[in-house]
Amino acid sequence: MHLEILLQEQLISRKRLAAFAPGKVLPLAPAVIHCVEVRVNGQLLALGELVQLEDRLGVELHEVYQEWAPGAFTL
Repeated sequence: MHLEILLQEQLISRKRLAAFAPGKVLPLAPAVIHCVEVRVNGQLLALGELVQLEDRLGVELHEVYQEWAPGAFTL
């Protein structure tokens, strides 16, 4: 299964995309901390927020839309 943790999606211009380079910082909206999407095989499973776990980051789940069960998600 393919698990994705999505912080933010946005449309950008080709000009801005062409400016991508190592060391470039991509700003995120402050609200992304509180609205993280968890997707399995492209399907929305849950919403949560970023949390600090000692020296790592994690996602605390606030809403779960489907209980995981074999066959619940397309492969």
